[in-house]
Formats: sequence, structure tokens, C-alpha cells
Amino acid sequence: MAMSLTDVRLMVRNISDLDTTDLPNSVLDDFVKEAFQRIIVLERRWPTYQQSYTFNTVANQRAYTISTIGDIREVISLVDTSTSGNRLTMIAYDDAEEIWLGATDVASRPFFFALWDGQLHLYAKPDLVYPITVRAFRNPVYTWLTTITDPIDCDEWFHILLVYFVLSRVYQRQEDPELSQMYLKSFEEGVAMARRDLMKPPSARPIFLSGGHVYPTARRWMQTLGRQIRNI
Repeated sequence: MAMSLTDVRLMVRNISDLDTTDLPNSVLDDFVKEAFQRIIVLERRWPTYQQSYTFNTVANQRAYTISTIGDIREVISLVDTSTSGNRLTMIAYDDAEEIWLGATDVASRPFFFALWDGQLHLYAKPDLVYPITVRAFRNPVYTWLTTITDPIDCDEWFHILLVYFVLSRVYQRQEDPELSQMYLKSFEEGVAMARRDLMKPPSARPIFLSGGHVYPTARRWMQTLGRQIRNI
């Protein structure tokens, strides 16, 4: 069951038997935020943050600022959803700037994209308006720290574990290292178990190692057309 900051406060106080005089909400909330951030930084692709966004290209404009598309932490894919659309293939920015350079940088339908300096760079730069769908992982939000009845913005697996971390910090303040370590260990073990489960690949999808799966568009463009353009 999802928990809010109000729920975490109540559970911590019930276990520790501390009121707001001994443990002010401001201190307790800082501990919750610390636990939350410790979890978030473990992965860049927590499933709960999956999100899709859309934007339209502008003719002859290559770069699009990611923050104007959405509060995106990591881009996964771009799809041109027009009638003759396709999924764009991600390439290295270094390779792109070597191929689409000078007189060879002709506007047309984009088939590739690269990431650089907080922007999406499309190759080739669009010659028309194309509707693009971005599949990504968003950044976590922290509104639950102020709207304290909102669910905490992480997977429900972790909600009860936030309580354990706060209790660890509470007993550390009270100079009780034994109880502090016990709750910290429970927090770390619980996070590790939840992380293993949440980040397992789907059983129906095999894992590609090393170079991964090379799509026909990438092979055709990078080995033929891309090379020919570069040599013009």
C-alpha cells in the first residue's frame, strides 16, 4: 500500500515513541528525503518513472532542449509517428558531427538522434514538421514533501523501508548505535531485495550483451549512406 509522508511520520513516532518536541517534523522529513535520494541514485531507470512525451520538429532545426519536452532523466527512444514514420536510432554525437558536416548536412527526414549538452540532436535535421514521441524515464518529484498526504514518489516496495532508515537516524541521534545499525541493515537489505526484483529483465525478453541488437536502419545508414556522405 502506498504511503505518504504523513504515514511515515506516524509510523516512526509510534515505533520510537517520540513527539514533535523530541523529533521535530523538519528533522524527520530531512531523514525521509535522505533515504529517498539514496534509493533514487541506485538506478537511472526505475520502472515507476517510465513516461512518454511528444513534440513536433521544426524545419531546419536540429537541436531540441530536453527540459522543454519534459522533466526527463534518461531518454530511451524517439519515434517519428507520422504516416511514413520510423523509430530513430541513437548514435554517438561524435559520429553524427563527422557525417552530417558542411555541404553534406542536408535537411531531410531524421533517422538518427544523439544526446549532447541537455539536447536532442536529430540527424538529418528535419526538412518538415514531424511528430515525435519520446519514451523516457522522468526525474522524481518532491511535491510529497510539502503536500504531505500525497503518495511518496517512488515504488511502493520502498515506502516502508523509508521508515527503517529514519529510525536508524533517530537512534543515531540518541547515541544508540546498536538499534541504529539494526534499522540501517534492515533498510539496506530491503532496498537490495526490492532493487533485484524491480530491475529484473522481463522473462520473455532476452538480454543482449556487448554490441547489443543492431537494427537494419542503423546498419544500412552507418555502413552505406553515412560512409558515402562522409566521403563526398
